[in-house]
Amino acid sequence: MIWDKEQIVHALRKLHRSGAPLSYNALAKKKQALVSAAAYHFGSYRKAVSKAGIDYSAVTRRPRWDKPAIIQLIKQSHRRGEDLHWSAVTTRRDELGKAAFASLQPRLFGSWDRALHAAGLDADEINRYRKWNKDSVLYVLRQRYRDHEPLNSGAIQREDPGLHAAAVRHFSSYDAALRAARIDPDKVRQRRSWTRDDVIRGLKQTQRSGRPLSDSAVRRDHPALYGAAVRLFGSFTSARSSAGIQWKRRGARSTPNAVAGKR
Repeated sequence: MIWDKEQIVHALRKLHRSGAPLSYNALAKKKQALVSAAAYHFGSYRKAVSKAGIDYSAVTRRPRWDKPAIIQLIKQSHRRGEDLHWSAVTTRRDELGKAAFASLQPRLFGSWDRALHAAGLDADEINRYRKWNKDSVLYVLRQRYRDHEPLNSGAIQREDPGLHAAAVRHFSSYDAALRAARIDPDKVRQRRSWTRDDVIRGLKQTQRSGRPLSDSAVRRDHPALYGAAVRLFGSFTSARSSAGIQWKRRGARSTPNAVAGKR
């Protein structure tokens, strides 16, 4: 791989979010090419880490966290009424922020949601009712942009509906929120070009996930997939049949059955 500065920064941030050790020696054992490229492009590995927005001193003296310590911090913050959403805690420079990243380690919880559950909290409720303001909306949008994550309206509504609703509530429209974050809405919009194979793959994935495949359900839950199916196959029923899916109605309910044999 031919590294450039942007790729190096993105890789370091991704490793940091995953809880991987980022000290020079630890990373050199597993990703020597990344360490060498970082030193080459930024003058030193330390400068590359700092450019990625990561405190290098914290990287070199990673605390030894355990589950009880993380749970205790979560419970204390919850009692104080603090925002425990992932995007909120990871902007903190205190012990809770460090504990959040530590919780990602496989030996601990593997994810922040699991850490919340271990502390007796409902992660879904916290994600749904997090406290949004203009600054937090802009921070998350900019963070997603820096990390090359999808920012088109459809992706945000699907992946983080709370963020999308807050953006519209605080900025009147989602595009206005993007512009406030200094992101060009036209550059992040995605217009997928569907093929017949894409439609068939999408229908099979929906079936494997156990979601309803009735005409009305797909039209409601997957409008882009439904539109492409009708456009490319003439009707949704034809697309569903082409995907090898039989849809048998039993009274008011519909049940998908895979056709024998694979396409």
